[in-house]
Amino acid sequence: MPAIKSRRGPTKGDQRERALLDAARAVFRDKPINQVTIDELATAAGIARSGFYFYFESKQALLAALVDLVIGENDLEMAEWLASDGLDRAALRLGLSRALARWKVDGRWLREAFINPDPGPDVQQIRDRLVAEGCSAFSRRIERDARAGLTVMGRPPLLAAMAVNLRSVTFADAYADPGAYPDDELLDTLTDAILRLVYGVTPDRS
Repeated sequence: MPAIKSRRGPTKGDQRERALLDAARAVFRDKPINQVTIDELATAAGIARSGFYFYFESKQALLAALVDLVIGENDLEMAEWLASDGLDRAALRLGLSRALARWKVDGRWLREAFINPDPGPDVQQIRDRLVAEGCSAFSRRIERDARAGLTVMGRPPLLAAMAVNLRSVTFADAYADPGAYPDDELLDTLTDAILRLVYGVTPDRS
């Protein structure tokens, strides 16, 4: 008789940790992280202050865990373009539009995590890994097109790092000054800038 396999759902601990992450994401959207208190985060998550420290040592540790979630979101946003070949402007613009939408909501804490030159060791470690993984995914795509003779001269890892950094800085600036440029203009310009950087050309938009 075959063994019955159990399907364990999230434990209460899993749910509380996720509640803290969701609460932090909401609170960090509205206030600078250095102005947010542990009590505020615990209350927003519906747990006691002591419960916060069961899961996270500090606000920075919580922010690091929140940044860690971004890794999966980045993969989903850019999935179509990273899986395709050639310029594929439409897929690249789509991925960038998804990322811009996230930055417009979560830009306050994303700037703290990705633009702050000294975000703290917990966040720095996660940020370094996220940037490295993002650059690696870009680089692998560029390498495929380089073998096909489609890209400009230059090492794919360096081109990828430039593209990823350009994306982050552009979105951080867009959050800081949301009225500076219309979204469509910003996305079209960023899309074409990345394509020119990597391929030396851009496709006709018509």
